[in-house]
Amino acid sequence: MRNRLQEWIDKVVSARRPKGHSILLNQKRIYIFPTASGWSFLFLCILLFFIATNYQNNLIHAVAYLLVALGVLTIHFTYLNLSGLRITALRGKNCFAGDSTYLSVLLESENNRNYETIQLNWKGQPEETVHLEKEQAREVELNLTTEKRGRLKPGPLKIETTYPFGLLRAWSWIELDLDIVVFPKPQKGPRPDLNSGDQDSQSGNKRTGDDFFGLEEYQPGQSTKHIAWKQYAQGRGLLVKRYVGQQSRKVWLNWESWPDLPMEQRLSVLCYWAIQLEHEGIDFGLMLPNKRIEPTSGPDHLERVLTVLAVFGGANGNSGHA
Repeated sequence: MRNRLQEWIDKVVSARRPKGHSILLNQKRIYIFPTASGWSFLFLCILLFFIATNYQNNLIHAVAYLLVALGVLTIHFTYLNLSGLRITALRGKNCFAGDSTYLSVLLESENNRNYETIQLNWKGQPEETVHLEKEQAREVELNLTTEKRGRLKPGPLKIETTYPFGLLRAWSWIELDLDIVVFPKPQKGPRPDLNSGDQDSQSGNKRTGDDFFGLEEYQPGQSTKHIAWKQYAQGRGLLVKRYVGQQSRKVWLNWESWPDLPMEQRLSVLCYWAIQLEHEGIDFGLMLPNKRIEPTSGPDHLERVLTVLAVFGGANGNSGHA
């Protein structure tokens, strides 16, 4: 019964939570409530009022009313320290499962005033304290811990402040259109067959081995391992060394190559060898039950392969404490 009640509360709160790429905090989106210090302050005001009334002491009456007035003003200034603040989603950094990463948001002031001591954090993650000057835009990187592979949405972002005296807490929960890809955690396994490349390309070369073949113009996305730096220093432009044997070294990372491994471990092994083959400058392709990527190399190709492995089976990652 308690779990059902909590699910209903979460559903209602989530429905009222603002969502979007860029969100402006206003009166409808900001909540305010006394802190523990605020309740103590209120108790002190009431206590002083009864003491002043009991002893008919005008000075204590004046102090009590002054403190009450200060508390009322605190409500106004605490609210203004969030009102008019715009939060915009920027980008996230892809990572491997179990690693910490960050997601960047942009804070902008819609009003001509400073914002002091604002705390931001994803649910269950460490807080980041920010100060924002007048007419300033500031990019903030918020840490996030991952557990599972997949496409990760960080969930609700909490923005709060207790400025200026810590008597009241103003806060808001928002959901930004921001996500990252969490790749499987690399795990070393048996090496794939280096002779599993395209047979046509192998038979088309009369020579085998890593014999130097010549130079060709560098193309974006190619591995930087074989760049001819000497020729570049001579002013001949960015060239890449090509080897006859290199053209025949194409490897298929085949899902069926590790039949004894469970699915998650098999994805981790595929991830490890994709990174290793890219580091070695070997063209590689990927064969999954529902996906095929032709052999090539380069950072873009590696990113594509790791992304396919991350979302295999419709996996969705989540934050460590979400």
